[in-house]
Amino acid sequence: MSLREIAQIVEDYIKNVSRVLPSGFETEDMLEELEIHINEAFQNKVQEKPLANKIDLLRKVLNELGEPKEIAEEFRRTDVLLEEQEEDDKRTFGLVVRFCLNMVLAVIASWFVSTLPDAGISFYWALVVFLVFGLAEWFIRAWQIRKAYRIDVKS
Repeated sequence: MSLREIAQIVEDYIKNVSRVLPSGFETEDMLEELEIHINEAFQNKVQEKPLANKIDLLRKVLNELGEPKEIAEEFRRTDVLLEEQEEDDKRTFGLVVRFCLNMVLAVIASWFVSTLPDAGISFYWALVVFLVFGLAEWFIRAWQIRKAYRIDVKS
């Protein structure tokens, strides 16, 4: 038993995992992390049982990790969760930008209305009215986006 045999077993396991991953799946970093994890777990087993057969210890580590199909499925789930998080971040950013624009437009509209001749409304009253309408529009839009997202997730 040599280090070359151990490296070959780990390499074969990593290749088997990469074969069952979907095409176009970004795997380089994940496979490197998997290999690091295998090597660390193997080193821990060797430290725990220095007199044991190293091939058996490596096989035990690989059995604990699971079949390559199980590993690939976990990678897929992780990728889906990351995509969902990115979509949530984009939605949140869009709502924040919309909120800020509503506030700016409320101030501009208030100023415009208060400077009209014969308007008879002060800037502050106009601002309060426009802010109420802006906030109402923002809450309705946020509700619609969340409702649409829940429908998409259920489908």
